[in-house]
Amino acid sequence: MNIHVERLTGGTLDTRWTPIVGPFTKEFVARKLKQRGAPDADAMERIVTEAATILGRCVPPSEPAGQDAGLIVGYVQSGKTLSFTTVTALARDNGYGVVILLAGTAVALKGQSEDRLTIDLGMGEIQHDWRKFENPEVKGGHASDIEKVLRAWSGSRGGAPGTAKRSVLVTVLKHHQRLKNLRDVLERVDLAGVPVLIIDDESDQAGLNARAGKNLRTGSNELSSTYRRILELKAVIPHHTYLQYTATPQANLLIAVADLLNPSFAELVSPGDGYVGGRDFFSADKPLCFEIPPQQVPTVQNPLTEAPQTLQQALQFFILGAAHHSVTRGKGNRSMMVHPSQRTAPHTDYREWLDGLLEHWRDFLEQPKGSAVRQELERSLRDSYDELLRTFDALEPFEKLVNALPEVFSELKVVKVNSNADGQKVVKWNDWPYWILVGGQKLDRGFTVEGLTISYMPRTASTNADTLQQRARFLGYKKSYEGLCRVFLLDDVIDAFESYVESEEFVRGALAEHRGKPLQEWKRDFILNRALSPTRKAVVGRRVVQVEMDEGWVVPSALYFDAEAVRHNRQLFERKAAAWRLAHGAVDAALRAEFKDVRRDSPRNILIEGVPIDEVLDFLLDARIRSLDDSTDIAATAISLVKHRDESDDPALVDVVLVGNLSTAGLTGRGLTADGKINNLFVGESPKGTTSIDQLNYVGDRALYTPGRVTLHLRYLVFKPDARIDSTIADCVPWFSVRLPEQVARDCVIEEL
Repeated sequence: MNIHVERLTGGTLDTRWTPIVGPFTKEFVARKLKQRGAPDADAMERIVTEAATILGRCVPPSEPAGQDAGLIVGYVQSGKTLSFTTVTALARDNGYGVVILLAGTAVALKGQSEDRLTIDLGMGEIQHDWRKFENPEVKGGHASDIEKVLRAWSGSRGGAPGTAKRSVLVTVLKHHQRLKNLRDVLERVDLAGVPVLIIDDESDQAGLNARAGKNLRTGSNELSSTYRRILELKAVIPHHTYLQYTATPQANLLIAVADLLNPSFAELVSPGDGYVGGRDFFSADKPLCFEIPPQQVPTVQNPLTEAPQTLQQALQFFILGAAHHSVTRGKGNRSMMVHPSQRTAPHTDYREWLDGLLEHWRDFLEQPKGSAVRQELERSLRDSYDELLRTFDALEPFEKLVNALPEVFSELKVVKVNSNADGQKVVKWNDWPYWILVGGQKLDRGFTVEGLTISYMPRTASTNADTLQQRARFLGYKKSYEGLCRVFLLDDVIDAFESYVESEEFVRGALAEHRGKPLQEWKRDFILNRALSPTRKAVVGRRVVQVEMDEGWVVPSALYFDAEAVRHNRQLFERKAAAWRLAHGAVDAALRAEFKDVRRDSPRNILIEGVPIDEVLDFLLDARIRSLDDSTDIAATAISLVKHRDESDDPALVDVVLVGNLSTAGLTGRGLTADGKINNLFVGESPKGTTSIDQLNYVGDRALYTPGRVTLHLRYLVFKPDARIDSTIADCVPWFSVRLPEQVARDCVIEEL
């Protein structure tokens, strides 16, 4: 592959410097393109461009010293490892002497990342461009070895392969003792003038301060052990950038402002065309998603003596997909994951059920074609075949797949992946083409299940959004066989995943809009279902509040607080009302029969229909609100409106009602409650207690809305004399309220500023 542009311009992004795409990166790309399942040349060029943007936001290698932190967000199993491997190759081209990879908290996951680095960076060859140190220690003589490598590197910095000396690559387990050992090694090495890149894989796990939540509550300054060691490591490296890679960035985004790991910038890793993500599994019709009934989940109160029906169905989907893979001589693996519990005891039950089913089905298929047991199995398999055919029309003929099943059974391995003595510690994917993995925690975060088609997860939803999403091992690059994939979940877990997908896209969209700007300027607001928390409370170092938004009126309670704000809002109301009247027309609201108003002693309510939602959002952003509770509610309202706008097929419109035509004539003075809030904004029905609209003179303010459409009320209020209200503005206080239809209201997490 020829990379067409030696120097990236950076476009409109605010990069601090411009990395070059040099010989080391070109060798890396050429090596990668030869690998099985590698991205194509265009995709690799995009990956290099994104990696150069990430590196360009780091501390420039030309500067003598400096420290920074950045957040790099991808989807689950979307190519984050390839991204940071590409960044590593670019760092080699641009004069970085050391790259440190904090490679997860588990030995298996660390090995998985190391294997990728070793292959992609060509470290399997006799002569290569890196000197790797794994979990270095002082007693192993690693300090002098690193010093020796860097002394040679500094004399040939910036050269071409074959002339430049090796750079240092350190891989270390994210464990407090391993990190202390690395700190002890590096403080004995002269790193002055040596640019260093620290890459924290799965950065939201283990490395953040697990005492942050307590510190926020108590004002203390406690540090968890692994976090402390990371800070100590950073302190001995005068020139470095700390890149935090994750697919679930909630924890990283909610750490304290003063935290040394608080990222100053964020970049996104784009998935390739072959990626199958949350939207594919949890779209409106959910074609790949199946519900596990609660009665099919074994518990103490509900013991099961045989494999649940949905597990049998999932297994049939898997073996038929494996048979198609075998018949078509597909490459790579096909696998099924069964994820019943974090506890290891249930893993044995599920493995025995699976082994028993496979043994029985093997025996049935060995019976003559006319036998009752074989015919019954084939009828069941035919139903599963027809379901797969619905989403994968290239499926081989049914009879051909059934005939291939005995071979599939002989090439299929069922294992438990857990910490028990009989649990599989490392899955050697090349040993068997077809695998069924049964496990819990070890099949969570970071674990790559090769060729995963069927996921069976009869466990309840985590209340932490990031933990829930990390269980989604069924996401990944599988577009070519997406139609053979299925995921089985409990109903509440399906709902939770649907909610998370919406939240994930909202956060990514917000980060994309904020690209190139300091991340400190972005207020941490998320869409998030009330059943979920963004992350574990222990690491949250900012004050956030979860706001539940339902269908109905959002009514600020204290828009009188500040006289200057009141005067500003008067001008805003007059300006917006005049502009909307002119652009969209205005009529007496009572012309609508459902807005009946035959009162003779009140100014008319004026209806302005079809105001673009962006204009209403501008109004909400421009309105000055001095109450913290009101600010939180209006921020959540704005988030709901933005999401509604972005999801609407047609232009999203709002009806605006000028209550009383923005007049104070005839208004009686309002009072405040003991806690300083308006008692009741809306004028009710007149007369009260009627049973039909024919008997009403006025339907009441609350009824002035269009079903299914957002409605905004603008009005003026007059207040009784009250020491809590500035007397100079009490005769005319602007007030607004917003009604959200059910399909618009979104639960949110809002940062309190």
